Amino acid sequence: MSIMNRVAELVSKVLQSRKISGENLPIDIDLPVYDVTSFASDINLSALDVIQWAPVWMTRAERLLLFTLTFTLRPSRYLEIGTFKGGSALLVNTAMNLAESNGRIVCVDPEPKIAPEHWQRIEHRTTLLTGYSPDILPEAVKAAGGKFDMVLIDGDHTYKGVMRDAIGVMPYVADGAYLLFHDSIFVQVAKGLRDFAHQYQKELVDFGTLTREVTYQERENDTPVRWGGLRMMQVRRNINVC
Repeated sequence: MSIMNRVAELVSKVLQSRKISGENLPIDIDLPVYDVTSFASDINLSALDVIQWAPVWMTRAERLLLFTLTFTLRPSRYLEIGTFKGGSALLVNTAMNLAESNGRIVCVDPEPKIAPEHWQRIEHRTTLLTGYSPDILPEAVKAAGGKFDMVLIDGDHTYKGVMRDAIGVMPYVADGAYLLFHDSIFVQVAKGLRDFAHQYQKELVDFGTLTREVTYQERENDTPVRWGGLRMMQVRRNINVC
């Protein structure tokens, strides 16, 4: 059997196992598109410098992925829960600048510590809200001017915290929104995301963890703790899964 035939067979089995009929599969023909006919190959590579210097606790793969997803998906309203020094917001803002996007950014953190020189780079499109998710999210939606179409959750890394943030954001995201979860390989985060995905399985497409780079932190008992992983899900409330 050829490789292509084998792939086709595997896809068929997956669709049958989920009982999704062809007419119910999502069709992306109505997605917004951007005409770049006259400059499709042009890109300012100097903009990628932010990937190196942004003050964010992310691996190379996670930085590149967040930057790339922002550039390719063109979110109009981006929310991040857990901002700290603003590194991830700097990545998103630079990708929006490169794409000549007018997207809005809303950052939520109980104790943000963004340096003034970094805030100057993002303030033209960013609202910073000091508080906790999900209580502050109605204010976040108001600041953004509508529901969010991309969210990065990088807040409380306990099981309860992950569930609270993930479930809490669902009323404030648009259909088709992308949800990104940092440190998805960390044990407590992984458990929370597993249960969240199961609870909302009729409203989510789970792409799994898209990065494989990790870092290790030694604890007092010499047991290393593994951090890292950027997991993506998409809100698809109109998918009918029997």
